[in-house]
Amino acid sequence: MAKIRAVLLLLVVSCLSLTAAAQNSGGNSDTCLSCHDFGSDSPVHPMLFGAHGNNGHTDAPMNQGGCQSCHGGSEAHTKAPTQVAPSVSYGPRWTATAAAQDQACLTCHEDNVARHWRDALHMEKGVTCVTCHDSHVTEDKIVHAAGQIEVCTVCHKDQTDGMHGLHDKLADNPACSTCHSPHDDRSALSSMLDNRSEGCRGCHDLVAMSASADVTEKSKSYHKVMVKPDRTCLDCHQDVAHVSATGVPPLVPVPARSRQVTLFYPGQSDSDWLISEHPGAQPLRQGTNCQQCHRGDEANLGESLAGDFAPASRQIDVGFKVEADELVVMLAWYGSLDDADIAIMWGDDGDETVRRGSCFAACHSDMPGMTADRGQEVEKYLWASRSQQRSIGKPAITRSDDELAELVSQGVFAELWRMKLGAEPTATSATVLAGMEWHSDNRLRGTAKFDNGRWQVELRRVLTGQPGSKSFTMEGKYTLGVALHGAKNPGGKHWVSLPMTLSLGGDETDFKAR
Repeated sequence: MAKIRAVLLLLVVSCLSLTAAAQNSGGNSDTCLSCHDFGSDSPVHPMLFGAHGNNGHTDAPMNQGGCQSCHGGSEAHTKAPTQVAPSVSYGPRWTATAAAQDQACLTCHEDNVARHWRDALHMEKGVTCVTCHDSHVTEDKIVHAAGQIEVCTVCHKDQTDGMHGLHDKLADNPACSTCHSPHDDRSALSSMLDNRSEGCRGCHDLVAMSASADVTEKSKSYHKVMVKPDRTCLDCHQDVAHVSATGVPPLVPVPARSRQVTLFYPGQSDSDWLISEHPGAQPLRQGTNCQQCHRGDEANLGESLAGDFAPASRQIDVGFKVEADELVVMLAWYGSLDDADIAIMWGDDGDETVRRGSCFAACHSDMPGMTADRGQEVEKYLWASRSQQRSIGKPAITRSDDELAELVSQGVFAELWRMKLGAEPTATSATVLAGMEWHSDNRLRGTAKFDNGRWQVELRRVLTGQPGSKSFTMEGKYTLGVALHGAKNPGGKHWVSLPMTLSLGGDETDFKAR
């Protein structure tokens, strides 16, 4: 009985504390808190007791303008909270522009830690404040060394094993910000000049090394220059703290005529999930692409999504060339006669979702085998083809034939190339918009052969596209995705690539054709 009384007393005190915190918040937050109430699934509770809440600091947002300090007035949202976004939203349902989100933070932080943010490399690459920071917690994990490693390696995957690749020493790693300044455009060298190579000296004691028999006299002599304030460890020791620049995929692609590509099992990663529940949903909605975080991590993605499905990933050689007036695509991989078909989906600036997502843009939750499959055998389609998206209580409404024809004339569509394998290989192509409109002509030609366990496929099409096809020009930049289907894993149970890019001459794209 005493334990029960203690628990009840604790609950009463907690409720009173939360009520007081809400009442003490600045601005007119009562309206917000009437819906965003306290509970285990509410982000409001930890925020109120964090740096942005009622923490005793008069300049904290909740002690100034309340919720409106970060989210804006949001009058329309309060009148229709399920239909209208707040003035400034940070996800997951709605997302304001990166500039609007950042400005809310810069209102307070531009005079201190973010004074150089507008020139920062992260900002230029589409990273926002909330990509790394979470204000709706009691304590932002990125302020601690271990938390920084967890957050930073979401994109900087080459640092997953920490300094020198010594995974067993992760707990001893300095915080990423010891050497790197994420809020401006300075190099690690600048930060290390400021703190006298603190990130290195945490483990490497110059005094101890000067007395060690394991250190050569030459090295000891070089180490003496470290007494000078204009010297850092990086003056001599380059590409040793992290893996070398050649050891990880470049964030900016280097064009190649051909390269090996990893296809992975995507599970039920449809476009609806990618921009809603996926941890990277907000950056995707703001304009980033899959490659920014997942380049080089395809095999691990497959393993994490495959479950009992095997293999989780496949390797395929992809190459391009231009012959006369034709674009030629060459595909080769080790497989079996169970491989049923291989496909490429093409996009360009005509449709933003295809440009950034390639085949993922045409994959939706209501398609066969996906999370909202209702047995309607829905084909691949693009969101642009719907005047109303499917949602709870609202059916999807497809645009009229005239509207769809106008979209195609504007280039708002994707093009699918497919080579059916087997005894009689057949190359076909389709326009993807409201569904898949297969071309009855032979605009796409191809060959396929299987020899000694290896498939070799060649697809070719004239550079100038017919109606419903993309035209390949020297100035153009094209997105493509490759998908491989097996006889035993049809539909969504296939292997796919991340979105890749092609330009004929090569201009910061993954591939070039000339």
